[in-house]
Amino acid sequence: MFITSMAVAQQLPIAINIQKAYIKGTRNKTGIPGKFYWQNKADYAIKINFNPLTRELKGTVGVDYTNNSPDTLKFILFKLYPNLFQDIAPKAITIAKEDLTGGIKIEKVSQNGQSPDSTKYTIRGTNMFVRTKKLLPGTKTHFDVEYSYILNKGSFVRTGQIDSGAFFLAYFFPRVAVYDDIDGWNMYPYTGQVEFYNDYGNFDVEIAVPGNYQVWATGMLKNQQEVYQPKFSALINKAEQSDSVLNIISEADLRAGHITKDNQQNIWHFKAENVTDFAFGISNHYIWQSSSIIVDAISKRRTRVDAVYNPQDVTYRPVIDYARKTVQAISYQFPKIPYPYPHETVFDGPDEMEFPMMVDNNPFEQKKDAIQLTAHEIFHTIFPFYVGTNETKYSFMDEGWATMAEFYLHPMIDQSIPVDYDMTDINTNSGIEQDVPVMTLTPQLAGAARFLDKDQKPALAYLYVKEILGDELFLKALHAYINSWKGKHPTPYDFFNCINTASGKNLDWFWKNWFFERGVPDLAISKVSLKNKIYSLVVCNVGTEAVPVHLTIYFADGSKQYLNSSAACWMNGAKTKTFTFATNKRLKEIILGTVYDADINKQNNRWEAP
Repeated sequence: MFITSMAVAQQLPIAINIQKAYIKGTRNKTGIPGKFYWQNKADYAIKINFNPLTRELKGTVGVDYTNNSPDTLKFILFKLYPNLFQDIAPKAITIAKEDLTGGIKIEKVSQNGQSPDSTKYTIRGTNMFVRTKKLLPGTKTHFDVEYSYILNKGSFVRTGQIDSGAFFLAYFFPRVAVYDDIDGWNMYPYTGQVEFYNDYGNFDVEIAVPGNYQVWATGMLKNQQEVYQPKFSALINKAEQSDSVLNIISEADLRAGHITKDNQQNIWHFKAENVTDFAFGISNHYIWQSSSIIVDAISKRRTRVDAVYNPQDVTYRPVIDYARKTVQAISYQFPKIPYPYPHETVFDGPDEMEFPMMVDNNPFEQKKDAIQLTAHEIFHTIFPFYVGTNETKYSFMDEGWATMAEFYLHPMIDQSIPVDYDMTDINTNSGIEQDVPVMTLTPQLAGAARFLDKDQKPALAYLYVKEILGDELFLKALHAYINSWKGKHPTPYDFFNCINTASGKNLDWFWKNWFFERGVPDLAISKVSLKNKIYSLVVCNVGTEAVPVHLTIYFADGSKQYLNSSAACWMNGAKTKTFTFATNKRLKEIILGTVYDADINKQNNRWEAP
């Protein structure tokens, strides 16, 4: 029951693999990396040739892999994410028959210049096991892989053809899986639903495409003058120093042509440092709006912000403004972290997906939807990219924050539209059979409560913790977490413990209630009484979840008064919260709850004066 879980069971249940990390000293119970924390590293040199007509991608990837672990690795696990489209690979989504292929064709795998025979590697869906000589702790090795595959024409799942002249290519290269101190190799296959977990590394990428295509990608373009005509190269340079929005490529430019160098094929060279992934979009008919923002008031460092889209998608025109304001809000308002990367490019495609420095967003007709989608996907820059959370297990560690960004950053982006956040999912699905604790591993989530448990519930939990701690202390604690784990791989326990330590508040009662239990939010106005011009108002926690109390008192003369309490009022097992207020005015009604307060039964949230 609620009283037991809130008042008595204060300690969080800890899985055995997490406990072992504390014993080994790789994690610390204060929430910071342990004395013996380590993580492995892979640097990539990639060269690919993409043919838009056949959709064939041919590539080579060189991987410098460093084993920083204390373990001897007997094999190396690679991820082949395009094998989602392999006809025999397991899938959690539907792929059209015409998009099913034989998957990635591995032409050659070599280690340190020596090519093992085909029996040295085994492919099972999106996992490729490469048997190697034992890789000792603290040593390095090098792999070269030659490969090819056909990009999907339809069944767009975070990657694929957008139209006959536009493509978005993600997860397009073999990469070494994460080997960490919690699970060892990350064995989770990619089945199209659950997202990703990658190590940090440096990327040096060359992309060969026909001469009339432009390329936008993770990292910075290193040969700008070699691929763009001087006019457009100059505009890019100007945008990187301009607060105003510039049209780098306009519709008139597309009609006139000669945007890129007049070669049959151009090779685009990008570099990115200390990122977890690399993705790119190409088009021969997209327009490009660009601007930049000072994201660090001290160093005056700028981030370039781009919107690249089909000119026929007229609803995309305001996106550059939404994107600029999102980057600005992240840098100066919440979480008040200078935007960590040199650019953020929003690319027009039929999906809603984030990548380092890139976002693939479809066009929305409604302004509110476009604002919230832009904020959500760009906020992923902080989680899971700047702070490298594991989406294959704990998607709430990034999706919860990005979902919170939808409604929390909205007023910072555009105040003209009142925020009317849709609480239907949590209010409808809390407590149903498919509703499981947020801490349930992401691959085990299914059905109607999936969005609730990985997105909405953690988003509201973060908001409620913010109210419990207050804005200043909450931001201090969040900064401690971000700064401790940037470029690293935290678990949920690291987050919980870091917030506890940095705030000086033991919030285990809240973490347990919102993340480890199958809670149901349900508050009710149970009693209103008047004595000697003093009103007594009792709110009852009918449910099993710690929800803040927000009351609006409406008087007959049109005025109103607010009475509030954070979710901490339920910390010690109380089932009721009593408010008193004195007034000479005649009451009209009392409303319990705001647009951000979860409640499965709104029928008992209103009291009318007799």
